[in-house]
Order: sequence, then structure tokens, then C-alpha cells
Amino acid sequence: MTNIDYDAAWATVPAVAHCERQLRTLEARKSALFDVPGPDAARRAVIAEAVKATREGAAFPDDIGARAATAYRDALEVESERIALHEAVTSLRHHLDYLRETEAETALEALGDRLGEFLAEVRKVVPDLKGALSAEEAIEKGGKAPDAWKRLTAMLGRLRSIRDAQYRTLRPLGDGQRLQQLRTAGHFEVAGLQPGDVPADILRAMTSGHYDVPYLVYLANHSDAWVPSSFDALEAEDAPDIGEPDDSVTDSSRWQPRERIISEPPAPKPTGAERTPQLSY
Repeated sequence: MTNIDYDAAWATVPAVAHCERQLRTLEARKSALFDVPGPDAARRAVIAEAVKATREGAAFPDDIGARAATAYRDALEVESERIALHEAVTSLRHHLDYLRETEAETALEALGDRLGEFLAEVRKVVPDLKGALSAEEAIEKGGKAPDAWKRLTAMLGRLRSIRDAQYRTLRPLGDGQRLQQLRTAGHFEVAGLQPGDVPADILRAMTSGHYDVPYLVYLANHSDAWVPSSFDALEAEDAPDIGEPDDSVTDSSRWQPRERIISEPPAPKPTGAERTPQLSY
């Protein structure tokens, strides 16, 4: 399925844009090649036709060699072009996959710009809502609120498009299952996310991808709405917060060893049973 934000983001990468143009051209040429038999089959067909005509009373053609060779060459040219186009298309597809990994940062940056521009458009409409959080409330508010609700509802599709483009761009850069985990954790939407600070209904939309107008308004007014610049940047958002180090433990200058003096053991007391051993020679 075509995604205008995905295509537009990658169009900012010259190597990718060139590769995609070449692919479209070559695939169209490949599809336009008429179906002809292979060179051997084409040559045999000319010879068989001449033999058949001879059996039916015609003279066997003096230029049968030239005719058969021409048929062979014509078919060989088409076959060669088909092989060349097939190899070129296959190679360019692999190269495009390579570029989508090595040039992803540029495309993600472009997506971030598109998200910023989109949210700026959303913010222009938000004041007309007059704080309405549902279609019913927008109707009650009156004035421009109902129309603003409709406009923002229509804009939800664009947010889905940008996030889908974001997912497709990040997907080749890491594990797909891990990427989905990060997405459902809400890190796709906002940098520095603290789930405990987000209202339940907003967090639900953020982690499920089921966007609604209140969520769109929330995102438009959030200073940390983002498109991550890489898979690693997204992964870093899920790192556990271990807090500030405890200086009383980690600062060695505040820790001094305590010296414990161990006294000499007392000398053994005589019991009267001691004797000098007799040595015999």
C-alpha cells in the first residue's frame, strides 16, 4: 500500500530516489517485452514451416539458413534483454534494501520534520474546540467547535500515515518483535515518556495506536512528540531509570576504613607436668 509520508521521506535521500526511479523504469520495460519463443525454438519453427510447405508442394527455400538465423537472432535479442532486465531489477532491489538501512537516519529526520509540520497544523485548529473532548461536547460548545472536531478527526489518518512510515523505516534496522514492544510501550510517540504522568485514556491511545481527537490534541501540545533518529535511540528510551547515585556509598572520599588492633595472645601457663625429653644416642 502506498504511503505518501514514507515515499516523501525517502525522496529526500538522493541515492534512494535514483534507485527507485531506475527500478520503475526497468520493471516497466520488463513487463512490456512481448512473449516470444527462445532462440532454438524460433529457429526450429522457421525450419518446420519450410519443411511443411515443401511437403505440400512448395519448393524448399534457398535462403532457409538466413531465415532461420534471423529468427534465432531476433529471439536471442529479446531473451538477452529479458535476462539483463531481470538481473538488473534483482540487483537494484537488493541495493535498495541496503540503502534503506544505511540511509535510514536521513529518512527518519525527514519524517520528524513532517510530523512537526503536521502537528503545527493541528495546533491551529485546537483553539476552536473550546476544550471539547468529544463530538457531543463540541456540539454543546457550538460556534466553530463542531467543525474543528470534524477537521481534527479527518487529520487522524495523517498521524497514522506518519507512524506507519516511521515503523516501516525502522523495521529493517532491528528486531521486529522488539520494535513492536517499543511501539506498544508508547516510545514511538513521545521522547522521555513517563507512563505514570500520562492520563489513562491518552496512554491507552498512545500504546495501542488507536488514535482519537483528544490524543491528537495532547500530542500536538507535547513538546517531546518525536520521530526517533535510529533504532538505538528508540531502544534507549526503554532503558530503566536507576536514579541518581548515592554519594554516601559511591564517593570513596567519604569512606574511611576503621582500624581494629588485635592484641598478642597470652603466653601459656605451666602445669607442672612438663618434662625434658630424654635423647638416646
